Amino acid sequence: MKVVKFILFVLCIFIAFVLGSQNPQLVQVNYLIASTTMPLAALMSFCFIVGLVFGCFVSFRLFSKLKWQNYRLQKRNEQLSRTAQEQSQSTALASVKDS
Repeated sequence: MKVVKFILFVLCIFIAFVLGSQNPQLVQVNYLIASTTMPLAALMSFCFIVGLVFGCFVSFRLFSKLKWQNYRLQKRNEQLSRTAQEQSQSTALASVKDS
């Protein structure tokens, strides 16, 4: 698994290098209160990083909710299993007493 992660990392670096070398043009970026001129590759990298961070935040929030729900369901399942086991034992004891 570590090898796959490393290969993906190297591939991403390679793609970033290729995109950066193919997009040296300067572009003007207008903000709400200011504007600036920067290389297109830097703008693309910035937008990619912002999207990555936002995606990680949304995914972390979603997975945290799912993990918490899974934890609660596992606890409820254990509780129901114990209750069913106790009822089964009490039924077995009652049948033995009746015999």
